[in-house]
Amino acid sequence: MLTIYAPSDKPQSKCWEVFNGVQKTWPDDTKVLDNSATNTFSLDQYMFWGFTGNNISLVHQIQNKKLTYWFTDTPYFGRFDNKNLKPDNHYWRICKNNIHVPFIENLDAKRLAKFNVKIKDKRQKGEHILVCPSSFGIHNYLKEINWLENTIAKLKQHTDRPIVVRHKPRGRGTSGPSEAVVPIEKELENAWACVTSCSISAVESLCNGVPVLCHPRSFAAPICDTDYAKIENLKYQDPTSWLNSLAYQQFTPEEYSNGTAVSVLKDLKIL
Repeated sequence: MLTIYAPSDKPQSKCWEVFNGVQKTWPDDTKVLDNSATNTFSLDQYMFWGFTGNNISLVHQIQNKKLTYWFTDTPYFGRFDNKNLKPDNHYWRICKNNIHVPFIENLDAKRLAKFNVKIKDKRQKGEHILVCPSSFGIHNYLKEINWLENTIAKLKQHTDRPIVVRHKPRGRGTSGPSEAVVPIEKELENAWACVTSCSISAVESLCNGVPVLCHPRSFAAPICDTDYAKIENLKYQDPTSWLNSLAYQQFTPEEYSNGTAVSVLKDLKIL
């Protein structure tokens, strides 16, 4: 049985773009519970949509009991905005037992090719450090609500470069690049590095040739440094294989509904 925690009082929530499809195609029986509730967990599997309602507490409880859960949220490419409303033109990620996906090596570029991703050469010089905090929900989940202040203090121990903070753009009922007053590409133009906890800004930075320092629990940690002491000498590797992996773990509403998501997850031996 897959128990889906959803905001039952919000029938217009984008979560239903995933959950309606999951209820049609998931290999196990499904049921939906309100995500504002508390629960006594059994041996079921569970599915969540971001950190809405009581999800942070519920996820922590499930992790402590070492039960299986699925986490759905914004994608790495093809993000929903108020222009991308069709069921085949925007994506949502799905993660097993984590809030971000793992790095699966040696996948082809078929799914990544849909996004016309261009990867620039590694940045050889730069002036400032761009700090991109994740949402409050992510930092609360990580139990690091003072991540930004602590990060700035740690950086100042190892560099005297200017620090520019870029908060997550929000507006019009959504978040991300479409709501940005200043595109992240502009703030990366003269950046020496990007520092983030678990933000998807890591993708945009690496594609622009800018090295990334991230949280040890970030989805970027397999290919990026996590030690603040290395800020002046961060590693940078070709992110193509990693990007291929990300693209294979996010799906359109149509793909959740027609069985493509379940089929791919089975092929990857995730499901």
